[in-house]
Amino acid sequence: MSVTQKGNSAGGDIVAGDKKIYNVRAGAQSPISALYERLRENDSTQLYTSKIADKLQHFAAVSVDGDIRGLEQKLTAADRTDLLMMAKRLKEDAAKLVMRLQTSPIAQDILTLVLSKVYSDFVLHVTPAIESDQSRQVVDALISDKVISNAMIMLEENEMMLTDADILGLVFFLGGNCHIRWDKC
Repeated sequence: MSVTQKGNSAGGDIVAGDKKIYNVRAGAQSPISALYERLRENDSTQLYTSKIADKLQHFAAVSVDGDIRGLEQKLTAADRTDLLMMAKRLKEDAAKLVMRLQTSPIAQDILTLVLSKVYSDFVLHVTPAIESDQSRQVVDALISDKVISNAMIMLEENEMMLTDADILGLVFFLGGNCHIRWDKC
């Protein structure tokens, strides 16, 4: 594509092509952006101490408070047996991601923020739909729109290259560790 411009005057940007704008708040850096910046600074990453890794351990451990059924039992009870094979694989991939990131305190904090977002959005948006007997289509749309999409937006420039499937894996990871469920209890 070729663009010719002459005599233009503007108080802002003049763009000849694609302009990408990221979620940037004037004067303040988001927690994820600040962590990404530190992640890019290889030398200083060794000096960083995780601020919220204890919360990551909470999500990674099997909760004994409440619903202690495993992922397979929860999906079966919610009539989602068609997801079992994929859910088990994605949950295993998520567990491996958590293990792989154990050597980076910065990556641990990023993952903890993502898991917290996934958990909170699931509890606030999906669980009420499940409790009010909404259809599977409605529940799945909420998981996509309110959980996966919100987590991807929160990731901003996504330095860790997480995908929608990775986020779905974290949903199954949380389900397998007794933090969320897909059926009424």
